[in-house]
Amino acid sequence: MDSRTFDTLYGPARITPPPRRPGVVLLSAVLWLLTSLSVSWLCFLVGMTALWGAAAGAPVGGLLLCCFAVLCVGAGMFVAVCRAPAVRRMSGDARSLLLGALACPVPLVLAVAAWFSIG
Repeated sequence: MDSRTFDTLYGPARITPPPRRPGVVLLSAVLWLLTSLSVSWLCFLVGMTALWGAAAGAPVGGLLLCCFAVLCVGAGMFVAVCRAPAVRRMSGDARSLLLGALACPVPLVLAVAAWFSIG
């Protein structure tokens, strides 16, 4: 069959995007917002602790090394989940929701615990 005949009969092929689900997108955005706020708070807290410790003359290398190691292990596990074939086959909305649900709890619990322990 000639391709021009197909186009004449049926029109050009159009790829329809998958339907957007606003509830999934909104929930994903909330999870990622909570994650980013809690990680920002923890980074600020660790930075200020290191700064005050260095100003007081206390060794802060152990604290920074421990925080860096936890960050690297967490990021490595998160990237491993992102690269899993089952996750890569998911739609963008569902993938964002799943990764947000995996990324949110640990920094959020640590930030809340640090907030209440500090005062």
